[in-house]
Amino acid sequence: MKISIIVPVYNSSLYLKDCLNSLLNQTINDIEIIAIDDNSIDDSLNILKDLEQKYYGKLKVYHNSKNLGQSVTRNKGIELAKGEYIGFVDSDDYVNNKMYQTMYEEAVLNNYPEVIITGLCFVKDNYYLENNFSFLNRAKGKIINSTENPDFILNQSPSSCNKLFRSDIVKNNLFLQCKMWEDVGFTFSKLFNAKRILCFNNLDYFYRKRENSGVSSKGFDVNKNLLDIFAVADQIEIETKKINRYKLFEKEIKFIQITTCLQRVTEIMNWNISDVSKEKLCILMCNLIIKKYGYWNIYSPEELSSKIGITNLDKINWLVNKNKINSKICLINYSNIETCKSKKYYIVNTSLKINNGIINSLNKLSSGDIILISSSHSLDNLKLLLNEINKQDLKIDYLSKVINENIEN
Repeated sequence: MKISIIVPVYNSSLYLKDCLNSLLNQTINDIEIIAIDDNSIDDSLNILKDLEQKYYGKLKVYHNSKNLGQSVTRNKGIELAKGEYIGFVDSDDYVNNKMYQTMYEEAVLNNYPEVIITGLCFVKDNYYLENNFSFLNRAKGKIINSTENPDFILNQSPSSCNKLFRSDIVKNNLFLQCKMWEDVGFTFSKLFNAKRILCFNNLDYFYRKRENSGVSSKGFDVNKNLLDIFAVADQIEIETKKINRYKLFEKEIKFIQITTCLQRVTEIMNWNISDVSKEKLCILMCNLIIKKYGYWNIYSPEELSSKIGITNLDKINWLVNKNKINSKICLINYSNIETCKSKKYYIVNTSLKINNGIINSLNKLSSGDIILISSSHSLDNLKLLLNEINKQDLKIDYLSKVINENIEN
């Protein structure tokens, strides 16, 4: 089997035939469609059974006896899949009928890259389904070396649906179960772990934007699953560390983690709750983001606004500055504060006596926080300081020439 496509179905009767017909009419023959009804209460299961009889062997229908959620249902599909490549389609979307043939044939020519990506288009209707666009040229794919071009990954959609994943990279690395935004952790961990990515710019996957559907339906309502975002953001780090890829992409992974979480902060700003409650929640989220992933001022406003918008970025930074969340300088050194106007560092001057006050300040830091050490004339002080830094698993970002000479000696 060349390709397995997994379609979780829940109350999608209005659009389900469009979705499945676009898959069943694919120009590639060696493909299986695995549709799993997640205990729908509409006519979805009947539609699936009717189509299964018509396309016996090509469409395989399964039913959950209770509603398990999209991520659990997708994982069930992964376990059932037999294809060399595995893809996902949401049951209210549809695809170009040449999509998977184009992706697979180019994958063969390019020695089976781990991930294949094609174009994604947001739609509100069936325009691209009901009209013939066969006259459009089909672009050739381009191989991307992720190590040489990590910025490419930052510009990709977190959606798993406009992609094919080689089965060996997903069978043991599934979606986080019962979490919102599960695509974020799943997709980006696969992209960072892939050595080669095949990318197309074809107009192939049509993502239907409709009300009362999936994550986008949350709108202005309070989302009680807000903290799920940290679990899916952490998944990227966990999965890349498993195969020693994290250090290659640490800055890029932090960027995805931070901006994905900041997007949730912008959602809070639009909730139908009081302004006081909004501000408290936004401050809580910003504190958690900084605690877990660091402060985002190491990235340019242009980079950040490309993900959350310049207006939203300004609002968040105003809140952070107002509440002094970003005052992350533990002023252990009382000199040369001007060198750290970016407020990225904790500063230690080892020419000062390493007393209990300094050690207590170090104990307040988190693993991974950055220490800047100013020039020192005391090797004993340096040794004491380095011992405390090692205990806390802190990072030394700068050592003066004098300290370097002492260490070398």
